[in-house]
Amino acid sequence: MKTLALFSILCFGSLALAEDFKTIDGKEYKNVTVRRVEPDGIVLSSKSGISKVYFTELPKDVQERFHYVDQTPNMEALRKKPDATEPMAISGIETLPPITVKLNDELLNALRMTDKLDTLYKRGCSSAEFIAAALPVESVIMNLQKKLPKTDPRHDLLVNTFEAYQNAAAVMKANEQGKGNGERPIALIATAQLRKHLLTKILEGSMTPEEKTFYYGWRKALTNP
Repeated sequence: MKTLALFSILCFGSLALAEDFKTIDGKEYKNVTVRRVEPDGIVLSSKSGISKVYFTELPKDVQERFHYVDQTPNMEALRKKPDATEPMAISGIETLPPITVKLNDELLNALRMTDKLDTLYKRGCSSAEFIAAALPVESVIMNLQKKLPKTDPRHDLLVNTFEAYQNAAAVMKANEQGKGNGERPIALIATAQLRKHLLTKILEGSMTPEEKTFYYGWRKALTNP
């Protein structure tokens, strides 16, 4: 699965630029490039080789730059028992594991945030405008994907929807710089919109028989490539 930090990469520049990092205990990594961003750290490359530095070892400003979210359990919160069972949402696909109404609403709101990307592209925006509008959405979706099991189809649809927008932004930027290979971002936008529509219908619990047929065909294609 591609990292969801692509918009941050496009916004702040190429990851191939050499830079320095210093951990909170004083260890320095000089003239290194960020090869890959992972959920728990960054993989650095230098003349001496490749090494991984965990976000917990890095200052807060570096953690924020790469949208790291501390997953350490809040023990105080774990000790508190809820007064009542949280209400569960009704899914458009009955076989999916239940999720809370709160999480369901959070997912729907995140999808609605991407509507602005559709409007901007339709208007003929620049890649810079598109990326700037996508950055707040990226942070929300990066957090939400951690609340769904990776085996949950809603996780796949959420991540794949946003990755399609990411890829569209990359193509837009490449075309503006004269480095494109003839690919048109409209196809990627259309893919994002299709996945978004399907996930929205699942979350709203309002799928038509045709949409259910399309969903099961999509799942079959994933499990039997």
